[in-house]
Amino acid sequence: MNSNTQPLPPASATALAEMMAGALPAPSTVTTEALDLADRVRDLVEAVVMTDVDAAVRADAAERIAELTRVLGAARRDQAVSLVRHEDGRLEHLTQMGSGRLNPQAPRLVFDDVPARPDVRADPEAVEVHARCTLTAAHGGPPARAHGGIVAVILDQLLGVAASAAGAPGLTAGLDIRYRKATPYGVPLELTGRWTGREGRKSFATGEIRANGEVTAEATAVFIAERRS
Repeated sequence: MNSNTQPLPPASATALAEMMAGALPAPSTVTTEALDLADRVRDLVEAVVMTDVDAAVRADAAERIAELTRVLGAARRDQAVSLVRHEDGRLEHLTQMGSGRLNPQAPRLVFDDVPARPDVRADPEAVEVHARCTLTAAHGGPPARAHGGIVAVILDQLLGVAASAAGAPGLTAGLDIRYRKATPYGVPLELTGRWTGREGRKSFATGEIRANGEVTAEATAVFIAERRS
């Protein structure tokens, strides 16, 4: 290997967690201030989408936001991935795009009592996970409806959590989505995901999004487990 060649990063958050071993912090290390900052930026993005203020107010806001960006950028972590490990062994990726609590681009996706993940070397266990989410105008596509891309992000995250909770985590190899109805924003969404089986390194999951009790989108996913030594 050339001395100037940088080593490849871990292929997944799970692999990174294994490398870090006991160095992973607990969720209690995530400060209220950090969570509030991410939430306020989420609110800011929606405000920018919906604002109808005049040009002078926009210009002033842009200058103030630029200054805040400089303030926040004064100290940066070495890597974007930020992990914590819960007492039950479950990993939480705080900055990922699907539901990371510290990523303002992630939707406010809240999972209800995700089961502790069994040892990845043990046989997976059947599991169903549930989550809630309310999208905003910042996630819009057609009028009053969510963009299909954010629907895909939510379903990918939902099914990935189900597979991990079953003890069969992996990288997304395929995601087949059926858009049954328009998914609205500004309306509470109910999500259900379940792990359905495994064949070799392949793991399978299904799930759906409901709005007002009706399925708006459903998906099946295939995840590929990393090779283990």
